[in-house]
Amino acid sequence: MKSIILSAVILCSFIGADDLKAQTLAGGQVTVSNTEIRKQGRDVRLDLNLDLTSLKLEANKGLVLTPALINGNDTARLSAAEVMGRKRYLYYQRNGATATTRPAVVERRRNNTTQSLHYTASTAYRQWMNGAQLVMLEGECGCDQTLLATNGGTPLQGVDLMKPMNFVYAYVQPKAEEVKHRAVSGSARFNFVVNKYDIRPTFGNNAAELDKIRRTIDLVRNDADVKLTGIALHGYASPDGRYDLNDKLAANRTEALRRYLKNYYSALDDKLFTATSTAEDWIGTRAAIAESKLKDRDELLAIVDNDRLTPDEKDRLMAQRHGESYRKILDDIYPPLRRTDYSVTYNVRNFNLEEAQRIIRERPQNLSLQEMYRVANSYKAGSDDFNNVFDTAVRMFPDDELANLNAANVSLSRGDMVSAERFLLKAGERPEADNARGILAARRKDYAAARRYFTAAAGKGLAEARTNLDELGTDDM
Repeated sequence: MKSIILSAVILCSFIGADDLKAQTLAGGQVTVSNTEIRKQGRDVRLDLNLDLTSLKLEANKGLVLTPALINGNDTARLSAAEVMGRKRYLYYQRNGATATTRPAVVERRRNNTTQSLHYTASTAYRQWMNGAQLVMLEGECGCDQTLLATNGGTPLQGVDLMKPMNFVYAYVQPKAEEVKHRAVSGSARFNFVVNKYDIRPTFGNNAAELDKIRRTIDLVRNDADVKLTGIALHGYASPDGRYDLNDKLAANRTEALRRYLKNYYSALDDKLFTATSTAEDWIGTRAAIAESKLKDRDELLAIVDNDRLTPDEKDRLMAQRHGESYRKILDDIYPPLRRTDYSVTYNVRNFNLEEAQRIIRERPQNLSLQEMYRVANSYKAGSDDFNNVFDTAVRMFPDDELANLNAANVSLSRGDMVSAERFLLKAGERPEADNARGILAARRKDYAAARRYFTAAAGKGLAEARTNLDELGTDDM
């Protein structure tokens, strides 16, 4: 990383300012946006987003950003944000050591990737803070976690003193699931004697792999709230060798595992166990080559993608034309493809509110989104318990539109624009999603976009959007 100039950058010059245009830190490598500082009860709370995409950090270096309120001789520092290179982050994980005391956020920088984080922290309010300046202190530290001194300050323009706006969020209750189907999946790699298909529990790593599958099955089988509906096995062979032999190999070895599990769980209905197979995993082969750093990767992919070639011809052509890379494929890519994927499916009974409040802490995957919604609304809106339920819901149902919509509303209520934007990508096109997008746009001072979203949602009859239009006002901003 280039040497970082240690400085204090002025971000905002008035308590109560809502948001600023994007500013840069660390020699232009870090962008600060969506800065919001406000008095909240007896505290002053700061929220902002940090875009790290342009930041280059050496593995043993770290960047420490510390917001501070300054008014004359009075200063109050908030908790720092510490961004660490790979080695420093490993040191932090192993030793719990940071450059500052109780930082608000610790993040590992992955160079050459798009990366951002949300910062939030509070400090006790003091009367001198009225009219104070918000500055960002920058510091660089090395692998011993020692923070270098900070100094100076460079004022930035763009202060916006718009009054805070109180927007209304539109949460949506999901529909009930007729049957709560669930599945727990995994993958196992077994060792077999050459040209043999039988499962030998003590051979190689088989004991550990069998134990992994049995633990998954037992977790479901021993849960009184669920009914086991299936144990599905799907085996794969790698593309090396003749296709017809691999086809036989994958099918017979998967069937051997099915028989082993059926004998082990002799009390279970034989119909619960199914075994299917794929002779050669060319999809996995292609993905692994595409992600590799093989020098002739594109030529190898062209062979894999050539539909005029048979599987045996593809494997043979890679070996003949790209011998050095093919040896790496044999050593690194093909072995993980020889596996058995397993999925244990089950149905879950429905729960009343009291039961659901307990289950969400113990086994949240057993709840439906509607049950989670009822749990959330048993708590005060905006409380930690309320918000945590919606955080759990989107973690359990990461691709569900309503889970993402409700999680976006929670993120907006916290001032976390980065997470809100990510959730809204999966929130669908319903009016409640447009309402949330309007709030996000308004928080980012894009009032024209906010008005478009609110207008569209209000036109579809959403009362919350009409309220937010009124809050936004009619004048251009």
